[in-house]
Amino acid sequence: MSRLGNLAWEAIIAMLSIGAFWGCAGQSAPPPPRPANRYIYVTAQGLPDECYTDLGTVTVNQSFADAAVDQDHTQRARRLRAAALRDYPDDVDAVINVATHQNDVGTELTVTGEAVRLEDHPTAQCMLRGGEKAMDTAALMGAGAIAGATVGGLIGGAGAATAAGIGGASALGTRELLAHQAAQEQQQQDFEKTLRTQREEIKRLLKERARLRQCQEQEVPLQACLTTRSTGASHDEDGSEATGQDTVNASPFEMRKHLQEQQDYIKQLQDEIAQMKWRMGGH
Repeated sequence: MSRLGNLAWEAIIAMLSIGAFWGCAGQSAPPPPRPANRYIYVTAQGLPDECYTDLGTVTVNQSFADAAVDQDHTQRARRLRAAALRDYPDDVDAVINVATHQNDVGTELTVTGEAVRLEDHPTAQCMLRGGEKAMDTAALMGAGAIAGATVGGLIGGAGAATAAGIGGASALGTRELLAHQAAQEQQQQDFEKTLRTQREEIKRLLKERARLRQCQEQEVPLQACLTTRSTGASHDEDGSEATGQDTVNASPFEMRKHLQEQQDYIKQLQDEIAQMKWRMGGH
C-alpha cells in the first residue's frame, strides 16, 4: 500500500475512534423516510464517490424475448426500481452493481442489483468500503485533518483545528487535491452540457406531441400534420415540463440521477409520439 494509503488507514482508525466515543454519548435520529414518488437511480456501476448504506439485494426475472427488445435496458431498470421500492420503500435511493445471469436453457435472465441508501454523513461502513483509490482520497483529506487536529489541539477549538487541518492536507497533497478539484469541475461542466442538450430535446418532443394531439383533435391526417405547423397554444409547448431541477449545488450522484431521469423521460416521449403516429397512420 502507498504512503497515502497507510496514512488513510491511520486517519480512518482515528476518526472511527472519535466517532465511537461520540456514539456512546448519544445516538443520532434515524433518517426520515424518502418520498414515495422519488426516482431511483439504477446503474451497473458502483458509487465510489458517495457514502451509502447497503440495504440488500433486489432480483427480477426477464424473459430472453423481452430482453432482446429492451436494448437500452429501460424496462429492466423500471422493474428493478419497482422491486427496490417494494422491498425498501422508506430507504432506497439507488440500485447499483446491476448484473444479469442467463439460465441454462437460455430462455430467461435473472437480474440482480444492490439496493442502497445514500447518507449525508460519513459512516464506518462507507469509510471502510473501497480500495486504493478511496484510501488515497481519504489520506489527502483525513490524514491532513487528523494532523491538523493534533497540531491545533482539540482543546484549542474547532477553528484552530480546522485551519491546521487544511494546512496539513495541503502539505500532504496539494497537487493531488488540485487535480481532484479540476476533475470535479470538468465533470460538473460535462453534466450541465448534457442536461442542456436533454432539455432542448425534451422541449422539441413536447412541441411535437402537442402538434400531433392538435391534429388528432381536428382529425388532420398524419402526412398533412407533419407538413404543417401547429397554430394553437398548448401547455406542452413552452417546455415547462423540461425545466428540471437546480443543479448548481447538486452532488455528482444527484447530477447522474437527474441525467438518467431526463433520459427516461425522453424515451417515454419518443415512445408516446411513435404510438400516436402509428394510430394516426391508420393502423
